[in-house]
Amino acid sequence: MSVKQILDIEKDIKELNIQGATNVAIATLEGMKIFIEESNVSDKELFYKELERVGNKLANARLNEPLARNGVKYVTHLFKKNKDDLHSINDMKQQLLDYCDEYLFKISDSKRSIIELGLPYVKHFENVLTHCHSSTAVAILKGIGGLNSSFDVVCTETRPLFQGRTTAKSLLDDGISTTMIADSAAESFIIGRGSVSIDAIFIGCDQITLDGYCINKIGSWGIGMAANLASKPLYVVSPLLKVDPYIKAKDISIEIREDDELWSEAPKELKMFNPAFEIVDAKLITGFMTEFGIIKPEEIHDIVRAKYTWLFDD
Repeated sequence: MSVKQILDIEKDIKELNIQGATNVAIATLEGMKIFIEESNVSDKELFYKELERVGNKLANARLNEPLARNGVKYVTHLFKKNKDDLHSINDMKQQLLDYCDEYLFKISDSKRSIIELGLPYVKHFENVLTHCHSSTAVAILKGIGGLNSSFDVVCTETRPLFQGRTTAKSLLDDGISTTMIADSAAESFIIGRGSVSIDAIFIGCDQITLDGYCINKIGSWGIGMAANLASKPLYVVSPLLKVDPYIKAKDISIEIREDDELWSEAPKELKMFNPAFEIVDAKLITGFMTEFGIIKPEEIHDIVRAKYTWLFDD
């Protein structure tokens, strides 16, 4: 079995060579598939325990990655439900591979549904600001741009790793008028003091709570506050597969990144603190643009309970 491949995936997640909740989840499931296909363990119980360990290790390589953790839960939930029908190790392997592929399809299909259901409700916006990089939010922005040649997007540089450059390049490749601003300029633009008048704000997220809070790139709370003050709608573009069903906003641990990202040659006496994410309060969010349409923060609990019952399987 290629242990090195799995260790390399874990390292790439930790070192941000694999970025974004979707890519982390895909890498986690692909790592599980590598184990399934290449493991020589013949004992069914031991094989399953090792697979679960590999999945959890990859899914927890970074904090705030419930999309990946939910993928492991999806696979283990279905396995436990159907294990009595699997009579050989080969049967197990094939079924587990199918479960991994099912979850990977859910990820891609949720993106398709978000675009299909969300675009009709937001296509009238003329100018939108977005923060950090969300491939699904970018897809929505491209959809609007395809319908409106005068559409403008303002995107943040997103320090310290400049993920906003990925957003900018992707939008420009589709011929969409794009303005990049410093992270610290976002609030001024939202309240009407920038070079582009902002109609709405789209952000992605990495984690959602059942009570409608979300966790996104640091800077998102200030953007949410500015949107609230200026009465501009703030939409979180995300599948509900990113819901963490067992945690409240007040209990979330935020990933703290290395000091070197801020200043690699900083004075030794300088103290630095580099949080990767922050919590956006439910009251600041107009709606979540999801695979089930645009829903309000207070609706998340009931919809997730109804649509993703397996998330609550202990």
